[in-house]
Amino acid sequence: MPSKLALATAASLCALFLPVPVHAVTTTFFDASQTMTLVASGTTSDTISTEGYLFTYTLDKLFTGGVGLTTPIGRTQIVQWPTGLHAQAVTSGPVTGPAQITIRRVDGGVFDLDALNFKLLANTWATGADLEITPMLDGNDGPQVFLDASGSYSNTFSYSTTLSDYRGFNTSTLKGYDTYNLSLFVDFALTGVTLTDPSLLPVPEPETYGMMLAGLGLVGLAMRRRKQAAA
Repeated sequence: MPSKLALATAASLCALFLPVPVHAVTTTFFDASQTMTLVASGTTSDTISTEGYLFTYTLDKLFTGGVGLTTPIGRTQIVQWPTGLHAQAVTSGPVTGPAQITIRRVDGGVFDLDALNFKLLANTWATGADLEITPMLDGNDGPQVFLDASGSYSNTFSYSTTLSDYRGFNTSTLKGYDTYNLSLFVDFALTGVTLTDPSLLPVPEPETYGMMLAGLGLVGLAMRRRKQAAA
């Protein structure tokens, strides 16, 4: 029959090698307590860095108006940090196209897009519009997700892994990519987004530490009794 010392030692070793869960870090934007830095400014877009993520959003900086339609004035409907980030469809400039917001991690790692809230800055109700989300990994496109964005100016939309549009589409497939590109043919603002970084090292649970301590305690007790018996 194994001795108490052997049993205690085995218990301690089991505790050391027990599988432990991975604790991912989830970040919810936009929060006034978060800080951001403008890291790039181009002809038709800006990029900010915040909380380990990069947000690039299109801006129609050459959009003109006023007397003679010659003065760059930008759009009047905007949502600025920390309330959110607005993207503009580019109608002037070297490259034209839809309003887009691209999300990446500073370190280039993969992450999950769990939930998002966005606001229309123009009417789309007569078009059957969708917010198109293209996930990418190592430069390759993944399956696109289309979320209903049909409505009037200032209408808001919320989607998550469990909150779907009327067709049943949601964000449940947006996991394990290093880039997410959000695109709409009219101006819109991202007013909330939840991102999860699943790549952190495992962290032992409290009960694991408890088993380790209990096993070591039994080892110490057994050794003490053996010394007393020998004396």
